[in-house]
Amino acid sequence: MTDGTRTSPPLAGTASVTVEMLRVIAPGSTTTEGIVLDGNPVTIGREGHVTGPLARADSEISRQHAIIARGPNGIWSVTDQSSRNGTFVDGARVETAALRDGSVIRAGRTLLVFAQTRMRADERLAAPADARLVGDSLAALRVHGEIALVARQPLPVLVLGETGVGKELVAEEIHRRSRRAGPFIAVNCAAIAPELAESELFGHVAGAFTGARAAADGLFVAAEGGTLFLDEVGELPAELQPKLLRALAQGEVRAVGSTTARRVDVRVVAATLRDLDAEVAAGRFRGDLFNRLAGWRIEIPSLRARRDDIVAIASAFLRAANGPALGPDAAEALLLHDWPGNVRELERVIAAAVVRATDARAAELGLAHLPPPLVERLGTRVTASTAPPLLVPSTSPPTRDELCHVLTRMDGNIARVAEHFGKERQQIYRWAKRLDIDLDAYRRES
Repeated sequence: MTDGTRTSPPLAGTASVTVEMLRVIAPGSTTTEGIVLDGNPVTIGREGHVTGPLARADSEISRQHAIIARGPNGIWSVTDQSSRNGTFVDGARVETAALRDGSVIRAGRTLLVFAQTRMRADERLAAPADARLVGDSLAALRVHGEIALVARQPLPVLVLGETGVGKELVAEEIHRRSRRAGPFIAVNCAAIAPELAESELFGHVAGAFTGARAAADGLFVAAEGGTLFLDEVGELPAELQPKLLRALAQGEVRAVGSTTARRVDVRVVAATLRDLDAEVAAGRFRGDLFNRLAGWRIEIPSLRARRDDIVAIASAFLRAANGPALGPDAAEALLLHDWPGNVRELERVIAAAVVRATDARAAELGLAHLPPPLVERLGTRVTASTAPPLLVPSTSPPTRDELCHVLTRMDGNIARVAEHFGKERQQIYRWAKRLDIDLDAYRRES
């Protein structure tokens, strides 16, 4: 696997299969842990009290917190086991809840995303080779597998997807992995004035039109030996489309005002958020040009369609901005938002949150640093970042009242009390004995 790709295991007697997974989301990490569900129930619980992949070293998780199981109808659900801090699905506390693709589960400080996807037996998956392309969901690995497969082929590529999903980054990665010696040049077709579009792409000779004092080569010639990225290609003026078709079909361009054509060796990658099939059917885009551009199609999924990548991408933006660590409450809020602006919107939200967190000298990015519409998805639930601050100092042995206060706030959870004071649990037991505190009176065991 020298190209960093892998193929899914063979599927006996079938062309595709539904893969069901739990993705364990770790705020601050750019990778996630994937647990493939094989049909057997799995238990979320505290490490040392349950076995299996969901035994977590999380002081806010109960010993037996919740069970995730598939019912006779084939639908997976999560059932709370009378846990101390509750189980939440998509922001709401539940006793039992059915799971769908993209469901966000929270138990203690642990976040999970339930993912379902259809996979072909011969599907090619690949890890991203560019650090800017963060995400290891199956949807992301599928895109990177497509990139690895087509990058060195002499085919035009059409990159499809909503605004803000990262189409230009994908085009750059195709160019980088193509090993073409020439440059990568990007042009936004929607930003070119229609009367100048032909000159921008193919060049012009001196005097070809008013203001053309000197000759210019154009972007096709500038991209010689490399890749020309035509972003928003669906916005090209109708009169320019046959000339672009000629450049793709014959590998030559003719400058405005010139009578001779020039050979060019340029690989074209185009992108659009328009439905070009519909545009062709409506007569607004040439079918022959569309067929040339779509030598290979890569569709970039929206961020809400790969929810398990959201926290990893946010964490990468935080590190790039030297921001604080991402707290679980803020991570949950990010996971629950639908991100109509996709990765571009997420980058903007994180940039603003870093400013707020830095101004507050926060050690952790929390709900207070996010815009209200994101926080509202959590409802009226009190979380660690919205609860009143715990004012008991952790730098000296507590008084009886102080230790009682901490025990009350933490429901008698000795591990969390010890974490607050920076001590081993045995020290909490010693203090309680010396101060004549009945620890059992503070526990809400589950």
